[in-house]
Parts: sequence; structure tokens; C-alpha cells
Amino acid sequence: MTGNDVAAGCRPAVLTLVEYVAGKTVEEVRRELHIDDVVKLSSNENAWGPSPRVLEAIAGMLPRLGTYPERSFHELKEAIADANGVTADTVCVGHGSETIIQLIPQLCVRPGDEVVVADVTFGRYEEASKLMDGRIVRVPLTDWRHDLEAMAAAVTGRTRLMWICNPNNPTGTVVPRERAAAFLEAIPRHVAVVFDQAYFEFVDDPEYGDGLDFLKAGFDNVIVLRTFSKAYGLAGLRLGYGIAAPPVRRLLDTIKEPFNLNRLSVIAGPAALADQDWMRRCVAETRDGRAFLSRELRGMGLTVVPSQANFVLFDSGRDGDALFERLLRRGVIVRPASGWGLHTWIRVSVGTREQNERFLAALREEIG
Repeated sequence: MTGNDVAAGCRPAVLTLVEYVAGKTVEEVRRELHIDDVVKLSSNENAWGPSPRVLEAIAGMLPRLGTYPERSFHELKEAIADANGVTADTVCVGHGSETIIQLIPQLCVRPGDEVVVADVTFGRYEEASKLMDGRIVRVPLTDWRHDLEAMAAAVTGRTRLMWICNPNNPTGTVVPRERAAAFLEAIPRHVAVVFDQAYFEFVDDPEYGDGLDFLKAGFDNVIVLRTFSKAYGLAGLRLGYGIAAPPVRRLLDTIKEPFNLNRLSVIAGPAALADQDWMRRCVAETRDGRAFLSRELRGMGLTVVPSQANFVLFDSGRDGDALFERLLRRGVIVRPASGWGLHTWIRVSVGTREQNERFLAALREEIG
């Protein structure tokens, strides 16, 4: 049997999937274009990096890399639980929240079950659900936000899972609390509703609908996802977590791989949570940068989606992929939104003031 025969004999669902295409890295640009001075504003990372406490904790753990971490991740789960006002038996941890995104359809979705997602949103929800032979039901955004009324109306007897990205990637928009409450009241309790809140620390909208509030209020079909990759600056360590009702959490832990975190991420999580001052400073700088980028882009006559995340989506008014390539040759990496069907739009992450100004200068040179 050849490799082609093996591929042809794979499960049909696998053959429908689209490989995830990450944003360009600094290393790739340096290697391919021979540019040394590169600014990366494409992956929604924290431009200020991790807390010094995290670096100190990691350094202290290095001599122990020859042994497996504790399988229960007790201290990490306790720290996450304390930070979120929940009990540790509700916390599931993963190698980035992407790991838990992959687990949830394995838990909920049987062949032919319906999975409701927004159109446009983070693409991994759909791919993880399709892998389990789920049937995807897409509901268009309204005013760049999740249309919760339309999503509730899309529920049928076959619906088993719904994904709410809040703030939404790539738009940065949020779901208001009152609309989220009405939505959850309309959803049958056997349907799992996932609130992916990777960017929630950056939100300053007082009307924001935090999924954790609804889980605490008794909506035990809610699963909340959060991450250390964004506000805490640990993208390179890949550490995320989910919070769910204890019976759901137990099942997620049952199907996840053992030792799905390494010793460095296990020690980094509690250290990051212990330094809330660092995280708050990073968030404050990011909010200032978000407002600055939005104001400057609008001043250039461009349409900008109001964002509550650490990135801004704007309409360049021209081919976004071509603009991405031209900016790349100026040493500035952004994310074209063509993968979401938004062919003239660009998503730019908030960086330091210097990085933001360099991006704007390069953009002005390109679009006039």
C-alpha cells in the first residue's frame, strides 16, 4: 500500500478539512525576504511578553525537564479556579485553548448532528466539528456581531453544539449581556454552548456578556474557554483552559491526552496569574494602542470595525492579499482577511506605539 492509498482510504470527514494557515512569522520573513528588521502584527500576541515572574519561574523549572509534570495539574487548576471565582473541579487545561476546541466536538457531536457557528468567526470551530462528521450551520453576522436571535432560530432537534466567539475573531466585536441571556434562555439545555473568550481581558464595554457569569448562574450547558496566549503573553508556551460544569469537565479530562501540558507551561500559569499588575499594564497599553490605530485608520478614510480585542479589522479598499504582500516587503506582517471571505479587509494586531506607528507609516506609503 502506498502513501496515496492510505490518504485515499481516510475517513471522508478528514478529506473535507482545510489545513490551518497561520500568519507569517518573523523567522519566515527574514529567511524568505532577507529583511532583518521585522514587525509582526498578525497573530494577536502580547507585544510586551510575559511577566518577569513567569520568566523567573521558568528558569527555576529548567533542571526538572527530565521528568513528567504532575498529571492532575493540581496547582495550576487551583490558581485558575481562584482567579475566576470557581472551584477546581470545573477547570480543564490544555495545550492552548485550541486543544479544548478539538475536544468539545469529540464529546458532543455524533455523525449528522448540527453545529451552529457564526459566519464570520474563528475557523477552527468548524474544522473540529466537521472532523466528527457534524453538519455545520452558518449564521451570518449582523453589524459585525453574532446574530444571537438568528442563531437561536437555527436550532433544530439535531443541534448539539453552538460556538460563540466573544470577542469575535476576526471582527473584535462582542455579544451584549442582555442578548446573551435571552439567547441562552431559548436554547435547550442538552445543546452545548461554548463561549470562546480568548480576548476577554481586553474588553472595556460595560455591556459585555461574560459566559462565565451565565455558567455560574446555572446554565450548565455553557462551556467557557480562555487562554494565557493573549493578555498574559504566553503564546509560545501554549496554555489555555476551559471552565464547565463538573460532569462535563470530567468527560473532557477523560478524553484528553495524558500529560497534555509541559512543565514550563504548568509553572508559568500560576506565576502569570500572580502578577495581575503586569497583565493590567499590558491590557491598558493595548487598549490605548487599539484606540490609536482605530483613530488613525479612520483618519485615512478607511472603514474600521469597533474592536474590543487586541486587534483591529479594517477595509483597505483594495486587494487585501496584495496589500499584505507589499507591507511584508516593508518588514510589516499583518493578516489579510481573505480566508474569511473578506477580500479587501486586513486584521492588524495592536503592538507597541513604535510598532503601531511603523505599520501606519508603511500603510500610508502603500495606499497614499
